[in-house]
Amino acid sequence: MIEPALIAFLMALAGSARPPVAAVPEVVVRVFALKHRSPEEALVVVRPVLTEGASVVMQAKGNTLTVRDSAAAVERAARTLAQWDLPPRRIDLTVTLLRASTGGNGRAEGPDGADQIPGVGERLRKLFRFTEYARLDAAVVQGVEGQKVAYVLGGGYRLEFQIDPAPDPQQVRLKGLFFERIRRAPGPGVVEHRSDILRTTINVSLGQPYILAVGKDEAAAGALILVFNGKLAVPGPGIGGVN
Repeated sequence: MIEPALIAFLMALAGSARPPVAAVPEVVVRVFALKHRSPEEALVVVRPVLTEGASVVMQAKGNTLTVRDSAAAVERAARTLAQWDLPPRRIDLTVTLLRASTGGNGRAEGPDGADQIPGVGERLRKLFRFTEYARLDAAVVQGVEGQKVAYVLGGGYRLEFQIDPAPDPQQVRLKGLFFERIRRAPGPGVVEHRSDILRTTINVSLGQPYILAVGKDEAAAGALILVFNGKLAVPGPGIGGVN
């Protein structure tokens, strides 16, 4: 006969061998009222910080985003939206059009066009085999996030895009970027022929040059390159910071 004390000892030993029960994360529901952005845009921003089991409901009528997830994940979403749901920013975007060539074709007088842009000349020579870069034109495009802008560069090219906020607050998105060549037919009147060169969307980090090879230059043996450099506009002495 097994002694009662031994039975109690064996039962205690069996109980101590059971694996600990994992704590179930607390699930919470929170409604975020968006002030400046749409729920569709907010979903793209918060999805990476949520868990796989999260549920998100978008409501366009009230411009809200309802998130159901663990308390920690919802808190991450709250911090992300607070840093992102901001009023539209004014952006100054410097755009430079370069013609890249080799062996003296299209070379501009004076210093190399790429070397005139800080931090760009050396990068271009590592990316491409071209030896010379002539600056065809440069312009400072000013706009507000959510606004579409267009500009003629070099007399024969047209650039158009919409300035949108990017998920990263240190970036700006150039949505629907459209670059085309413009030719004017000879003869009476003004007849323009336009041909597409590039259509894309890019994210430009503020304060860092973004190099975009747009295609072959039909006017010379080489290629066309756009360099974007964006920064937040500093309010000036005019009304609302508009000079």
